This record gives sequence, C-alpha cells and structure tokens, in this order.
Amino acid sequence: MHTRWLEDFVCLAQAGSLARAAELRNVTPPAFGRRMQALEVWAGAPLIDRSVFPVRLTTEGRQFLEAAQSALRTLDEARLSLRAAHRADASTLTIATGKTLARSMVPAWLASLREALRDDPAGAGFRTRLTTHATHDAMEMFTEGDADFLLCYSPHDLPVMLDDARYMFHPVGVERLVCVAAADARGGPAHRLQGPKAGTRAAPVPMIAYAETLTMGRMVNQEIARRKLASRLDVIAISDFAESVHEMVRQKMGLAWLPARMIADDLHAGRLVRADVQGGDPADLALEIRLYRPRATMRPLAEAFWRAAIGLGG
Repeated sequence: MHTRWLEDFVCLAQAGSLARAAELRNVTPPAFGRRMQALEVWAGAPLIDRSVFPVRLTTEGRQFLEAAQSALRTLDEARLSLRAAHRADASTLTIATGKTLARSMVPAWLASLREALRDDPAGAGFRTRLTTHATHDAMEMFTEGDADFLLCYSPHDLPVMLDDARYMFHPVGVERLVCVAAADARGGPAHRLQGPKAGTRAAPVPMIAYAETLTMGRMVNQEIARRKLASRLDVIAISDFAESVHEMVRQKMGLAWLPARMIADDLHAGRLVRADVQGGDPADLALEIRLYRPRATMRPLAEAFWRAAIGLGG
C-alpha cells in the first residue's frame, strides 16, 4: 500500500467526484480509478459506492477515511518534526509559490513581513528561500514537507483543495487581473475588447493567452466563456509565463489579462491601457492569494512568520 493512495482517497472524499479528484491529483481518471481499486483490494472491503452519482463513500469507506486522515496526519507531524530538528539552517524559511506571484506580490509582502518581525526574537533576521513551480508541483513540494509554506492563488470557482485536517490557510491578498493592450498613437488601446458597430462585422481581436495549466489561464478562459467572447478573439500566442505575456502585449501583439501589480508602472506611464468592453462592466478578475501551513506545530521561526502574515491582513 502506497501513502499516495491514502492521499488520493482523502482527496476523493473532499472532491466528491472521481474525475475532479483525478484532476486535483494530476492523474488521468482511469489511473486514479485503478489506484482506488488497488486501495480497496488492500483494505479488503468496498470503500466507494459507484452506483450513485456523484460517488459517495460506503460505510466502510467512511470508517476508513478517519483512519486514513489520522495516519497521514501522524506521518506528516513526525516528518515535519524530524526535518525541523535536523534542518541545516534554522534561520531559513522555504516558501513554495508560482512564478507570477514571486514577481508581482512577494517582494513587497516579504519586505513588510521582515519589518514586522524585526523586533521579534523568533523571527528577526530570517532568510527566505523562494521556489517557483506550477501550482500542482508547488503543492506537492509543500505537502511532501520540502517547504514551510505554500503561497498560491485560490480562485472562488477553482479553489485549492488540501486536507483541512492537516493544513490551514490565511488569505494574504487578492490578485486583480486587468484586460489591457498597448496604447496607440492617440493614447487609446491598440486592441479593444468590444463588439463591432451595428451592421458591421469586425475581424477577431488578437489575444495573448495563458496556458491552461495555469490558474490564471483557467480563470481567463472562464471569463471569456461567460462573456461569450470566444468568436471575437484570435489567440495568437500562448505562454505559461506571465512576464512573456506582458512583453508581448507591450509589443502591441494583442490584448491580455495581466496582474495589476505587474503592470502598474505601464498603466501609470500610459504604455498600456485598459481594453475592456466599451460601456460595459470592467472585465477585471479577482484571484484570492492564500498562505498555507501545516496544522502541526512548526518551529519558532515559522510560527512567528505565520503570526506576522496574519497581522498584515489580506
């Protein structure tokens, strides 16, 4: 029996759907189903009632869920305790996050935290090791105990799902995505997110998109679908790096949704301007930013960092 089967099972119990759980665990639904079948063989009893939709746990499954959560929690606490005791550099905090957050939000946030901890004996003079990954990889690094904290986006429609019995979070901010384009000679948007005039048929507007593997990519695609804009947009480039999207917009290649923090200077200088639907509601998107930690007691430095992050608010 593999511990990842237990993690898969807990994820399924929270997600309520084999397909959704497979997505969250970054495996195909057939592979996820085979893992659950192997777990049931090991347990010696049916754990999942597949005769109903959405699936639900059997009586044996509900009993096993408590045991699985307890086992994972015990193993996690033991591992964190051992790693903390043998950590080579007790003054360093490791934070797993994404590239965009590391660029747009983290520098000012960390500067504020260092100031807040300046006079705290447990946190003064700490160092930070920032590691950037795709969301799933950052989550895996954190849950494997290789990072003290996870800093990530968690949009309302696509929230991060970690075991509530093992992890807790605090909202530390909001990332606002703004639909923008480069400015034309008159200071207006070179590309506009708006419909054609009555009786005319406009050519599709070029757009720079995010890869679907990014949270921002999924959020933007949802907004495009909600506004029924797909037929009016021509995706000419896709990137998994927000800074490359930013630069392509600056080069007047097309419009895009970009983090407000990242483009603040460009907006102020007039190099980029809003490209929203004219006369309509703003096309801004809001992504909650969460800081996750284990529920188990951490070393004094990490606990001091957590208290300071809560003190800064969100």
